[in-house]
Amino acid sequence: MAVTRKHDDKNNKKDQGGKKENVRKKPPNPKENLTVNKPKKEPVKKALVLSKEKKDAVKKDQGRKEAAVKKEKVDRLDQLKKFWRGMINELKKVHWPNRREVAIYTSVVLVAVAAVGVMIWIFDSALSSVLNFILRR
Repeated sequence: MAVTRKHDDKNNKKDQGGKKENVRKKPPNPKENLTVNKPKKEPVKKALVLSKEKKDAVKKDQGRKEAAVKKEKVDRLDQLKKFWRGMINELKKVHWPNRREVAIYTSVVLVAVAAVGVMIWIFDSALSSVLNFILRR
């Protein structure tokens, strides 16, 4: 373990005018600016952890294979109840429009469908007249 002293750069900084600040130097305090260089952890421990994780993964894979081989009896009634409870909970989260909003949305859809229908009719009429002109020649 090595002990080192951090350098104090306050005395070396320049202000906006490009001159060094006039700062009275204080004697260094031995307790300030000390850091301890700690040794790094050994990589062997990481390797051990990784090998344990691999072993756990292998055990899980073996457990899955065994579970796939064994077909447990599934209670269909419990699954059906769980499905309906989940569906009802999701439907409670839905924003249901009120009567006025339904009327507005319906009218918007009907107007849009009518406008698209009229546009298709106009293009169909124009193209059919062009085709009739070409075929008469």
